[in-house]
Amino acid sequence: MQQKKDENNSAPRKEKSQEGLRKAVRHSPKGKALDIGAGKGRNSLFLAKNGFDVMAIDKSAERLEELNNAAKKQRLKVFTKITDVRDFNFRPNEYSLIISVAAIDFLKKSEIETIIKKIKGSLIPEGIIYISVFSIKDPLLNKIKELNLKPIEENTFYLPKKGFYKHFFTKDEIKESFRSFKIIHLEEKRIKDTSHKQPHFHQIIELVAKKPRT
Repeated sequence: MQQKKDENNSAPRKEKSQEGLRKAVRHSPKGKALDIGAGKGRNSLFLAKNGFDVMAIDKSAERLEELNNAAKKQRLKVFTKITDVRDFNFRPNEYSLIISVAAIDFLKKSEIETIIKKIKGSLIPEGIIYISVFSIKDPLLNKIKELNLKPIEENTFYLPKKGFYKHFFTKDEIKESFRSFKIIHLEEKRIKDTSHKQPHFHQIIELVAKKPRT
C-alpha cells in the first residue's frame, strides 16, 4: 500500500459501514478482487466472505499480518502482498473488482493518474471499480491552507510533519478519469471519522463504475 502507518490511522470509518462497497459487490461479477491499501483488511475480509479471491496489498507488514491472522481465524482465504501500489504489477484483464478506500489520496495527482490507468487496464470487461477519496470540500484542506502550504501539483500537498502527500478530488475529476466507464454510483457526502481520539467529519467522494465490454 502506498500509505504509511499514520495514514492508515487517518483513514475514516464510515457511519454506514461499507455501504459503497456493498453496492460494488452487487454489481461485480465474481472472480478476483484487489484491495489497494488494505490495512488490517476489513474490506478484504468482507470481499472474501462474498466469494471473491482476494489480493490485499499494503506497505505495512504489521497490518497485513493482522489481516492474515483475522482471515485464518475466520477460515477465509486472502492473499497478501507487502508493496507500494506504485510498484505493484497490475496484470491486464486480471480482476473482476478493484477497490481503493482512503488510499490513492496519499499520492501526487500525476501518480494517481498513472495508477488509475493501470487499474482500468487490470479490470476484466464489465469489471467494477470502487473508490472512496477525500473531496476538496474536506475540512483538512482548509487546515492545510491555514499552514500556508503550497500545492506541489493541482490540489496535491506535501505534509512535512506526516511525511506523505495528500490529494483532494473533485467530482468532475473523478468523472473525467472514468469517462469511458458506466458510472453506477457517484456521490459526495459527509462522513463521521471515529478512528481518532476526537471524532470529526470528512467530506468524501465515492465512485462505483463498470468497465465497458470493449
